[in-house]
Amino acid sequence: MQVDVVVIGAGAAGIGAGQALKAQGRSFVILEAADRVGGRAFTDRVSLPDPWDQGCHWFHCADVNPLVPWGERLGADFEREDRMDSGVMWIKGGWLDDDTMTRGDTVFSQSFADVYSASRRGDDCALSDILPATGPWSAYIRYVARLMSSGDPADVSVSGYADYADTEVNYVVRSGLGDLIERMAAGLPIRLNTAVTAVEQRPGGVRVVTEAGVIEAKTVIVTVSTNVLAAGAIRLDAPDARPVMDRIADVPCGAYEKIAIALRRPPIDVGETQFCWIEPYEGQPLSFEFAPTRTPILIAHVGGSDARTLVAEGRQAMIDLAVERLVDAFGSAVRADVTHAEVTGWLKNPLIRGAYSHAKPGLAGRRREMIAAETGDVLFAGEAFSLKWEATAHGAWQSGQDAAKRAAARIG
Repeated sequence: MQVDVVVIGAGAAGIGAGQALKAQGRSFVILEAADRVGGRAFTDRVSLPDPWDQGCHWFHCADVNPLVPWGERLGADFEREDRMDSGVMWIKGGWLDDDTMTRGDTVFSQSFADVYSASRRGDDCALSDILPATGPWSAYIRYVARLMSSGDPADVSVSGYADYADTEVNYVVRSGLGDLIERMAAGLPIRLNTAVTAVEQRPGGVRVVTEAGVIEAKTVIVTVSTNVLAAGAIRLDAPDARPVMDRIADVPCGAYEKIAIALRRPPIDVGETQFCWIEPYEGQPLSFEFAPTRTPILIAHVGGSDARTLVAEGRQAMIDLAVERLVDAFGSAVRADVTHAEVTGWLKNPLIRGAYSHAKPGLAGRRREMIAAETGDVLFAGEAFSLKWEATAHGAWQSGQDAAKRAAARIG
């Protein structure tokens, strides 16, 4: 088989590339090793009474997010207001009142404003050097930092974190962001269950080696995660790819997992509440999302080393921890109300190997160099290759669009 472009990976980046190539009238094929499209965008329709997103779930930067028009076009059900700041907090035996919550919000906002200020000064230290290490809000602030970067604050570059151009407008996609990406893939030439084992650069093009045979192409767009690339899961016999491969280990994918608990009845009158923070006297605190589902579902979000530790302990330990935290805040009756439970497994998935990317302290420039590198016939896309929207589905999608344009320009 011979085509203009081979796209490796049918996640948001691969779908973005495919849509652009189709609009250009190019011949192409998208190769996906999994049995589904979406990559880290996955709406699970099986494990719980209602569908839920195991991966990305929000339209971040919703006022400028290029996936929002796609959601409108394809009839996705998503909120039109930002409720990220709507939450309740149970800390060491009691619920916080509104005044205390307001004071905490002020400390939280100032902490992350300090991160952006440090970056503007040219600092490229670790997030842990900027975020408060002590005080009543430090545990919560650092927990959220793990979710936002998928790494521990000590392992994440301040400057790299601040590259993200956050408009602070976030909409929940109630019908599932994974579902939307899946529907955006309709009509594209996608081959599922087709793992790529090697990319070989040759004069005038590339050879893409799969278990089903070899495909000749003028260019290839590689959209797999940085952890998959760093692990050598795809052999790149491509000198032009070295500027990226020499830097890929400095932009690893961290860890971010979810624990979903379905209940017979909600533990409180949820109303507009989005999140619930539960911090015991001892043990692992957890932040829960009240999922936008018909059945009451609470989803615990865990990032960084917290996620790695829980994954190592196993599925049942993850579920037991989430239920225990709910009991702490809402009482022992919660145990009898649990009907279903499920956990994610992004760290153990050999096709993903983590969550999303972050630059290491002092190495934010390596990611920028990686994105700007000229890589000839072997192009790269994915959330890690989005300078201002890293760690997001829309950043991945846009990077795929941009890579397809570069591929078309190279083909001529």
